[in-house]
Amino acid sequence: MENKTPRRPRRYLRSRITRKLILDTALDVFLTEGYAKTTIAKISQQAKVGYGTVYSHFKGKDDILNKVVDNVLDEFYNLLEVPFAPETQEEARSAYYELVLTSFRLAEQHQPIMKVYQEALGQSESIAEHWENIIEKFIKSSARSFVYSQEKGLAKDFDIQLGAKAYILLVDRFIWEVVNEKEDNLDHITATIMDLLFHGFFKSD
Repeated sequence: MENKTPRRPRRYLRSRITRKLILDTALDVFLTEGYAKTTIAKISQQAKVGYGTVYSHFKGKDDILNKVVDNVLDEFYNLLEVPFAPETQEEARSAYYELVLTSFRLAEQHQPIMKVYQEALGQSESIAEHWENIIEKFIKSSARSFVYSQEKGLAKDFDIQLGAKAYILLVDRFIWEVVNEKEDNLDHITATIMDLLFHGFFKSD
């Protein structure tokens, strides 16, 4: 029997291509104009698509910028999906180290658009809310890893929710330090955070 693979309708593929075009164009416009001066009109004009077409894919420029930053964070989101299952403190430290260092490398690699996003955070409630949701996602992931670590006897007995929040907010603060070029030794920052994390929350070997 012939095995037929379902095919996407052409209009779906055209829609995906148009959406990517808008996002790629918006990235260029944001980097050139900054957050405040970027408009849907400028994005649609540069992308050579209709004004209404942009709105058929996105709610507005804040929605577009949030999607652009989500694309930047895809690599980090993928790391969060990797099961956290260390058997030793050494394995746990290695896993945390990779997560934190990756976040700093992404901040450094995508510094221009992250600076635009930082500008937007101070001007847009929807942007600020989106970032808060991202931070909350990281806190929940961290809390799950702390629960696992306590159950495996690797971590001390502490307030998991408060500990996860403190850890993620510390990383968040240093992400913006990296973006603003106030810190450039990513390995040193990461190692210092690991020392704080493991001396504070984890048991001694």
